[in-house]
Amino acid sequence: MKKIDVTLISGRTTQQGVGLEEGKTSEAYTKSVDYIELNSSDAEKLGLKEEYLVKVSNENGSVVLKWKKTDGLDSGIAFIPYGPWANQLFGYETESTGMPWFKGIPALIEGESKENMLTLQEIVESLRSGK
Repeated sequence: MKKIDVTLISGRTTQQGVGLEEGKTSEAYTKSVDYIELNSSDAEKLGLKEEYLVKVSNENGSVVLKWKKTDGLDSGIAFIPYGPWANQLFGYETESTGMPWFKGIPALIEGESKENMLTLQEIVESLRSGK
């Protein structure tokens, strides 16, 4: 399986705002936050096809996601919208600022993950059970 190191950034998207209007358990919200954006050349390095899932891991955790190609990011930078999937990768430490770091987080991306992507309900259950 091919792997690349990236720097993660996160933020809100317009689609996420629309999804929030419908509710955090809505399909529109889920579709607006359950993916990672990758530069075209990074997607090529990973040998990704449209239907593949990717596994993103770092010292804080890991998550399996859908992916989207974009030319709006430099190679080596990956974007994940704020949300339950991104939260699996961002630590809880705030260094006295009140907010965890959502930019500049090192991560490893593995292409064509054989693992399943968790649903929103499965993520919530895993947090409740402490797994």
